[in-house]
Amino acid sequence: MKKLYLTLIFLIFIILIFNKQIIKHVFLYGFAKWIDRQITVDRLDIYYDQALIVVHGLKVKNSKKFYYDNLLKVEKITLNIDKKSFFSNLIIIENLIIENPEFFLEIIKKTSTVYNDNIGLASKITENKPDKIWPKKIMDINFLVLELKITEGKSFIRKSDLLNIFESNMSQMTFYKVGNEKKYQHYKDVFKTILFSIIGRISNNELQELLRKIYKIE
Repeated sequence: MKKLYLTLIFLIFIILIFNKQIIKHVFLYGFAKWIDRQITVDRLDIYYDQALIVVHGLKVKNSKKFYYDNLLKVEKITLNIDKKSFFSNLIIIENLIIENPEFFLEIIKKTSTVYNDNIGLASKITENKPDKIWPKKIMDINFLVLELKITEGKSFIRKSDLLNIFESNMSQMTFYKVGNEKKYQHYKDVFKTILFSIIGRISNNELQELLRKIYKIE
């Protein structure tokens, strides 16, 4: 029993000293598994008294077959979390602010009607692929973002058979009650809204029309 107590004390000591590194790795691992992408960050700051996490220099990597190195770059992400929600199956993020994001979209033509992209949507839509069936989870933890803000964003769009890269500023956006449950505004629908806004700002009419066709935007 004494050895067990000593082991527990040692583990608590390790966590207290290295907790930021542990949280950083858990954050990166969980986010990477969720979106199925490699992720890196320059720095992660944690302010326990405010239940605040600040992520600096986040990069979501593309696979090597694409022109861009990254799918997404964000200068700064700030999350203010409701402490009480840590003890429930619904994690509540009171505020989520995404500052100076850069979104890189690349379209690759496979056939006259089928396209591929680096966000995993074009092939699914143009080939009418069924939704992926995920294995049943032992414990399902949901999340809810009460307020989501996106500021000072830019988008870069490239089609593999065109020489030009089309750059545009993203709209300033605010969303409320975003989550992964049906009773909230689903995060996938928020992503679609952002994508539609980006496409709507493309100055090249031919490319805009093609993207509207690929992503079925009316």
